[in-house]
Amino acid sequence: MDRSSAYIEATPDSVWTLVSDLEGMGRFSPENTGGAWTSGKPGTVGATFKGTNKHGLVRWSTRCTITEVVGGQKFAFEVAESKARWSFLVEPSGTGTLLTETREIFATAPRYVRILSGSGVLGRGRDQIIAAGIDTTLARIKMHLEQ
Repeated sequence: MDRSSAYIEATPDSVWTLVSDLEGMGRFSPENTGGAWTSGKPGTVGATFKGTNKHGLVRWSTRCTITEVVGGQKFAFEVAESKARWSFLVEPSGTGTLLTETREIFATAPRYVRILSGSGVLGRGRDQIIAAGIDTTLARIKMHLEQ
């Protein structure tokens, strides 16, 4: 499991608005370039979206399903291809907000995903790249909201 948190001097509502906007997440993530809703009511449990990603010259898309929404507090989705569950937890803290992003693997990914991940095509040390990407995403969200 990869998890990191950042204290952001911003309201929980403003943090929630950013992390629940999957189409706009590409503004903050070093790999995700955005997404598009494919079925269901956007932002609700069971809704699906196509995520778009890049690493260097490699680009790919994923099929994702929203698995948990606790309005203003928690937003989670699962990626079909990698069998990863991503979540954002938004908690009031002092005069700001503690934002935690988590990625956990819930099942064994298909063989082709494991081969790609281990081949270096998506970067050597894939787990370290993802952990660093979480930190980068949180730092960019923090910088955006605190400007």
